[in-house]
Amino acid sequence: MAKDFYEVLGVNENASQEEIKKQFRKLAKKYHPDRNKGDKTAEAKFKEISEANETLSDPKKKAEYDQLRKYGAFAGGPFQAQGGQGPSGFDFSNFGTGDGRTRVHVSGFGDVSDMEGWDDILQSLLGRTGRSRFDFGRESHEVPRRGNDLTSELSISFLESIKGTTRMLSLGKGRSRLRVKIPSGIEDGGKIRLAGQGEPGLYGGPNGDILITVRVMPDQQFTRKGNDIYSSVEISFVEAIKGCKKNVSTLTKTVALTIPPGTQPGTILRLKGQGLSVNGVQGDQYVEIKVSIPKDLTEKQRKLLEDWER
Repeated sequence: MAKDFYEVLGVNENASQEEIKKQFRKLAKKYHPDRNKGDKTAEAKFKEISEANETLSDPKKKAEYDQLRKYGAFAGGPFQAQGGQGPSGFDFSNFGTGDGRTRVHVSGFGDVSDMEGWDDILQSLLGRTGRSRFDFGRESHEVPRRGNDLTSELSISFLESIKGTTRMLSLGKGRSRLRVKIPSGIEDGGKIRLAGQGEPGLYGGPNGDILITVRVMPDQQFTRKGNDIYSSVEISFVEAIKGCKKNVSTLTKTVALTIPPGTQPGTILRLKGQGLSVNGVQGDQYVEIKVSIPKDLTEKQRKLLEDWER
């Protein structure tokens, strides 16, 4: 006989949807395969609570389940109370007729044998037509179910995020490794889905997916905002006054940046078209000018500055 979903989750049959959701999250965290690698007991428990939650968290499925549970189709229901005359007119005294068939007398239905008869009774009790989703004598979780999704993270360098790269993903003990292609231009926090590579489905259901979050490590030279790239270059106090040219690295090459005379500290100059190109949209590179101010001056330098200020 199938297990009682309320007992599986450890909640009262009058529990609210919020209580059911909270309890499922608590148990799922405790028994999740990622935290219990190789533990078959934890894996079985995780599947149990997932099946229970699938039914009890859906109001329509829960109402159907409660009806069947009321008439004893699941463990903990009235069918387990005692032999003889049961609730709702079920008479258990005729079980085992000696002809290999199970025969039970039900008020309003007469003698019923075999599973098809039981299914008809449950249809009438539920006021529905067609076959019940919960066939009597079968556990409810025999309905095909999609496997659970798995999550993982991969860290890559800034330049790898710009150019794209490939990483090998380990799926844990006893499972193969997967080659993950990371597309060029992916940003920090970007997602990659590996369809059908998650946990196996149940009872013929499809496999789950693997959802990968990409983490881009900080770079000492570049930062990124959308398709635009930001960097900086340092010049001397004299170069800021007189103007100069400075070699600046971009994503693909080194270019000579013209810094005009009188450039102030913090000035930002644009290198057009030197940013990142994504989906046909070309970004620019913005270079912040940092001016190095000398801490120690010679007497001659100090006098020149004093004369210049007059």
